[in-house]
Amino acid sequence: MEHREIVVPISKKAKFRLDYDMCEDNDLVEYSLSEEKFYELFNLGFFHQLNAELNLMVDDYEYEEILEDKLDQLKFFMNNFMQQHPDNPILNDLNELFQVAYDKRTGVFFFF
Repeated sequence: MEHREIVVPISKKAKFRLDYDMCEDNDLVEYSLSEEKFYELFNLGFFHQLNAELNLMVDDYEYEEILEDKLDQLKFFMNNFMQQHPDNPILNDLNELFQVAYDKRTGVFFFF
């Protein structure tokens, strides 16, 4: 079983500490993605479309980040993707997580 996590720093200082692997308690909002959730998103085409639209490589055994300069693109992508899948609880959870990044202007980090 793989360990996949998506994290959002709660401040610019927390983002800096994440860059240097020096995070303190409560620096990050974390979302663990189980195998089941990962494959549900995969089968929806979430990662394929996210990668294509934001020029990323979110995939197995990859590290990827969406920094401040792409947060507006992520927000646009999520709004469109959620309209296509309005009742998906995983997408709702991710959207709430990403909202922290939008509000704090930090970033989203994928550890897959």
